[in-house]
Amino acid sequence: MNWAPLRLLALALAWLLSGCAGQSTPAAPATTTSDGRTCQSIRSAMVARDPSALTVLHVLCSDDLVVIAGALPPDYTLAVAAVHIARKTPGVHRVETFFVPRSAREASDAALAVQVKSAVAGSDGTAGAGPNMTVIGGTVVLVGVVDDQAQADRLVASASAVSGVKSVKSFLQVKP
Repeated sequence: MNWAPLRLLALALAWLLSGCAGQSTPAAPATTTSDGRTCQSIRSAMVARDPSALTVLHVLCSDDLVVIAGALPPDYTLAVAAVHIARKTPGVHRVETFFVPRSAREASDAALAVQVKSAVAGSDGTAGAGPNMTVIGGTVVLVGVVDDQAQADRLVASASAVSGVKSVKSFLQVKP
């Protein structure tokens, strides 16, 4: 058996996951507008590298945090490139990831996301837009800044309560 492709994959995954433990530098809070510019910059660079990148990966931004999530093919090359792009983007101080194998992606993810957005919007007790979110393989990924831990807990509980949700991965941050 030719082990070279597996070794390359292991090295790429080790490099990718080494940054997932939390590359964090203190930063001033960003605005929703700067979050949008940061995400757009990362998305544009990803599409320039691979025009189909955004059909596989989701980029969610909140303050200095970027979360890249997706259902990926076995080689994960695109994920490594996306993390590299995000880390090199000005204003990004922490990059986190949530990946599942492409086989785990479900056709119902988009419909489930709509249901979760609706449930979460009514649970956080604010008039704001709520956290950024996506659904990957039945797992809800939440990204955003909340006022307190109780609000984060309510958001996670609301997302978890939606029929069809397998789990919730929270990247919610409590305001200092």
